[in-house]
Amino acid sequence: MIDTTWIARARIAVVSTIGILIAALVTWRVQTGFSMADAVLIAVLTLPLLIALPRLLAGHRRTYAWMSLAVAPFLVVAITEAVANPVGRAWAGLCLVVAFLLFVLLIAYLRVTRERA
Repeated sequence: MIDTTWIARARIAVVSTIGILIAALVTWRVQTGFSMADAVLIAVLTLPLLIALPRLLAGHRRTYAWMSLAVAPFLVVAITEAVANPVGRAWAGLCLVVAFLLFVLLIAYLRVTRERA
């Protein structure tokens, strides 16, 4: 049997982590000197997350599944910046940790809510 309390908490954790990830990305890019390229990067990375929010809150499993793929660009940008940019390494590390946490939460939600045969 699926515990509905855990599922509700998992949804809140996922949405909160998305908010933290977006806030960390925006803060990181603003502190390192905001440019038009940064605005485009933020828009491209966050648009899938914002589009998915209503369906995440509604508990649609397919949205949780494809959201795990939408986290991959955050991981790529954070790893690249952590390796290539010593000045932004702390912010890149923070975004990397939060993106990985979001990925784990999405997979955990899918594992808990799957249908048992």
